[in-house]
Amino acid sequence: MNETMFQKCKRLFKEVEVNIDPKASVLKKMIILMDFAIEYRFHGVYLLDYIQYDFYSKTRRERKKYVVHGKLLEIMRVCNNPKHRYIFDQKPEFDKAFFNYLHRDWMDVKNTSYEKFAEFIKTKDSFFAKQPDGMFGTGVEKVFVKDIEDLHKLYEDYRRREILCEETLTQCSEMMEFNDTSINTLRVVSIVRADGKVEIMGGLLRVGRKGRIADNFHHQGICAYIDPITGIVCTLGVDKNNDRHILHPDSKKKIVGFQIPIWKEVVDTVKKAALEFPDMRYIGWDIVITNDYEIALVEGNPGADPDAEQITTKEGRWPYYEKYLRGIRKLNNCT
Repeated sequence: MNETMFQKCKRLFKEVEVNIDPKASVLKKMIILMDFAIEYRFHGVYLLDYIQYDFYSKTRRERKKYVVHGKLLEIMRVCNNPKHRYIFDQKPEFDKAFFNYLHRDWMDVKNTSYEKFAEFIKTKDSFFAKQPDGMFGTGVEKVFVKDIEDLHKLYEDYRRREILCEETLTQCSEMMEFNDTSINTLRVVSIVRADGKVEIMGGLLRVGRKGRIADNFHHQGICAYIDPITGIVCTLGVDKNNDRHILHPDSKKKIVGFQIPIWKEVVDTVKKAALEFPDMRYIGWDIVITNDYEIALVEGNPGADPDAEQITTKEGRWPYYEKYLRGIRKLNNCT
C-alpha cells in the first residue's frame, strides 16, 4: 500500500529521532521535513534515499551525484526495452533464455507433470523453490527432500503457486568460507553502451549471516564493493543497519582486500550475457562461482538499485552512468 504524505512525515520524524538526532526539536524536524519535500518534489528523492544516503548532512552539489529513485527510473527508461523486461522479471523466462549460463537443473512446476516433478526430486538432497516474480531475496525457500512428507501434495501446491524449482548450486571454497549456510554471490552491473560495447559499472560481494540461506543486502546480508578492474574488494562490508565490517562477524574471514576468484572470467561471462538482449542495456547480474569454478548466472535484474554500491563506497554513482546515458539517448533519438 502506498504511504500517504502524513505517513511519510510520521516515518521521517521517527527516522530523525533514530538516525539523526534523538533530541531534535520540532523546529529541526520541520526543517528536515521541508528539505525532504523539496528533494522529493524536484529531484525524485524518495524517503529511503534521503535517509540511507545521509542527505540531511549533504549539500545539493553532493546530493546530485547520487542515483536516487528518480534517476534509477531514468536509467531504466533510457536503457531498457519494456518488451523484453518480462524475460528478467519472470524467473522461468530467465532460466529459458539463459539456460546455457545456469549450470544447474531447473523446473517450472506449472508446466510439469507429477511424474517429471518426482523424477526431478529423486536425484537431489535439496533444491530451491522460488516464486516466479520474487525480489530482494524474498519468496525463496530451501527445501530438503528428506523433510517432504507428501510429495503429491507438495506438487499440487507448487503447481497452484507457479513455483520454479532449481537445483541447489554449489560454491567455490573461497566464497563458502565467509558463510556456509548461504550461497554467497556477486552482483555485477553492466551497461551496453551506444557503440555496442559492454561496460562493467561496478560489482558487489554479497555474503550471508550464520544460519541464513540468503546473502541479499535487504535480507540481513553483508555487501562490499569490488573494484571492477582488479576484482579486489576495496571497501568495508556493510549491512542494512549500516554497521561496517573488516571481518565477517561470524566466520571472521577478512572482507577487505579479498580477491574474487576467476574475476576475468566473471567479467567475460557478464559481457557475453549482456549482449544476448542488447536492447536491455542496464542489468545487474547475480552470479555464483561454483565448486568447480563454473560461472553460474542466478538472475538478471533490469532495475538494479545501486544503493549498496553507493552505501559501501560512500560515493554517488550518477556521474559514472550519466556519460553513457548521453550516448544512448542520442542513439534512441536517431532510431
